[in-house]
Amino acid sequence: MENKVAYFLNFIWTCLVAYFFPLCFGMIFLNITGRAKGYSYDLSGEQTISFLVGYIQFLIWRAISMPSLAYVFLKTKEKGNLYLLIPLILYIALSVLWICQNGGWSLYLEDVFNL
Repeated sequence: MENKVAYFLNFIWTCLVAYFFPLCFGMIFLNITGRAKGYSYDLSGEQTISFLVGYIQFLIWRAISMPSLAYVFLKTKEKGNLYLLIPLILYIALSVLWICQNGGWSLYLEDVFNL
């Protein structure tokens, strides 16, 4: 019974991480590339700080998301390899849901990648 509760809690946490993945990815990517401020002038001194903030954000995100994600995937793999598609598809679907709810693909690509 304890294993099922632990799996359920980790699965819920993984779903939350998956839902907010596009937001976290966007923030980390913009900070690491130095475009987080959006200024058009040279960010020579601020770019190093922005990179460090992005790197710290990445480490925090990885520490928060990876243990539960690994636990869910390993426990699901014990049931069979075909069952691995369920958390994978759910992870992608929740990420796409966040993008669609917050302006759509065109706005997300424009804000993060300047496309």
